[in-house]
Amino acid sequence: MKVSIIVAAYNIENYIKRCMDSIVSQTFKDIEIIVVNDGSTDSTGDIIDSYVKKDNRIKVIHKNNEGVSIARNTGIHLAKGDYIGFVDGDDTVDDEMFETLIQNAINYNADISHCGYKMVFPSRTDYYYNTQDIVIQDNKEGLKDLLKADRVEPSLNNKIYKYSLFKDIRLNENIKYNEDLLANFYLFKKANKSVFYDKCLYNYMIRKGSDTKKQISKNKILDPVLVLEKIKNSLEKDTEIYYIAYDRYLRNLI
Repeated sequence: MKVSIIVAAYNIENYIKRCMDSIVSQTFKDIEIIVVNDGSTDSTGDIIDSYVKKDNRIKVIHKNNEGVSIARNTGIHLAKGDYIGFVDGDDTVDDEMFETLIQNAINYNADISHCGYKMVFPSRTDYYYNTQDIVIQDNKEGLKDLLKADRVEPSLNNKIYKYSLFKDIRLNENIKYNEDLLANFYLFKKANKSVFYDKCLYNYMIRKGSDTKKQISKNKILDPVLVLEKIKNSLEKDTEIYYIAYDRYLRNLI
């Protein structure tokens, strides 16, 4: 089993090395690393090129800046692995993350394998939630857990997906916020089974100027509502999952 790891990178010269180091040192070695340099104007592209020279598992695409969704879709198009995973270029992953995810995917015959995560601040680390529980989710339970958002992270980054799920699914390139949730909704809706291991193996590195700290914008306000409206409207009414989505939609509006 091979895992294609897609890394979107834009103007992160101070952070891309620690990200790449965490990926190339994975205990699971059968990986291809597809780095999409999304029009960086700093030395990000040069740093990535230096890694390509040292590790033949790494491929790099240098392109004009078009946003993270197009960058990820570019990586998906080029991926050759049995499973696909995503890492943001300013984050890191624990050494055993992809080995753990692929082993769970194989052991439980799962289309999606995902894990917990950490929020790493300059002065502290918050764990979500690190109970060590393993939860097997059928199609319905996977969607419910995703939309409830009380344990399953809506990001693409702490998961691997069977390649076949992406046959007719791509990220919506017109949505700037919550695009992960929308893509995950379609992927979980298509998946027969998922396995969630609540061990925190993905590290969101919170830094000054990162997207989580940016000022409010029009897209940041409207896109989450649009995403939840799309999800709600694609579900059959009068079902448990529909009411979970509808409740979340209303709370977002309020």
